[in-house]
Amino acid sequence: MNKVIIWGHKNNGHTHGYIHSSYFKAFKYMGYETYWFDNNDDVSNFNFDNCLFLTEDQVQSNIPLNKTCKYILHHTKLDKYIDNNLDFINLANYLKYCDNGIDEAYNKGNSLVKIGECCFWDKKTKTIHQPWATDLTPNEIDLNNALQYNENFNDIYYVGSSHENRGNIQLFANSAKSHGKNFITTRGSSDKDNMELIRKSLVSVDIRGDWHKECGYLPCRVFKNISYGRLTGTNSENVKKIMGEHVIYDSNPVELFNKLIEVEKTSTIDDIKGAMNHVKTHHTYVNRINNLLNIIK
Repeated sequence: MNKVIIWGHKNNGHTHGYIHSSYFKAFKYMGYETYWFDNNDDVSNFNFDNCLFLTEDQVQSNIPLNKTCKYILHHTKLDKYIDNNLDFINLANYLKYCDNGIDEAYNKGNSLVKIGECCFWDKKTKTIHQPWATDLTPNEIDLNNALQYNENFNDIYYVGSSHENRGNIQLFANSAKSHGKNFITTRGSSDKDNMELIRKSLVSVDIRGDWHKECGYLPCRVFKNISYGRLTGTNSENVKKIMGEHVIYDSNPVELFNKLIEVEKTSTIDDIKGAMNHVKTHHTYVNRINNLLNIIK
């Protein structure tokens, strides 16, 4: 394997654009010769022999098909990879059902084997299940950047998509407003701007909609916000189960706002550093890539 190729969603502001950007940065951090191409890029003179590809279904239409390569495919139609006898594995999200060995994404069967923290392998369908991660590489998570509560901040920033969880977000926003605080949602921010907004936010929170709460989806927002130096709240029971003492939990968004303020006021700098170190150790894309490479090797 000479090169790593991230295929698609290049700088397009799509949710998977941020994911691909994070994988791109992490592979480079790990020392791999890494490239990022889109379907419309001219790659006629590029040597794709012995590459590792990572792509997602919406953007893989023109991906080069090469028998010397390996492919990591996120929820991708497999026909052309099977027809061309290519070497691939599927990449699926970790959900709480994985803990019981159940593959909800592909075969609905009890065929998963745990191979790492929040990471499961289904040999039958060649599928690895794992969550997303923070966009920061381990060396970028500086525990000295831990931030304690600042009561002079009046704005709460919520960065990223919110369509699935809009109702519960509104409940949290209403609670913030009743306390004289501004709840501001924004999309399309750069990773740098995202970090700056979270660091000047009164509190840091991730709110899941009912379906994500039910299936136990782990959002990257929790990992990101903690790595940026902030304690983070969640209304997801499974996020609490996975992150333990490193998140603040209440299933009710209204009560979650109150609890966040209460806990933030009494938390120590060591509490925040402990949460940051947990993400630095367990929830970067370096962790996720190592899981992928262990399977591929």
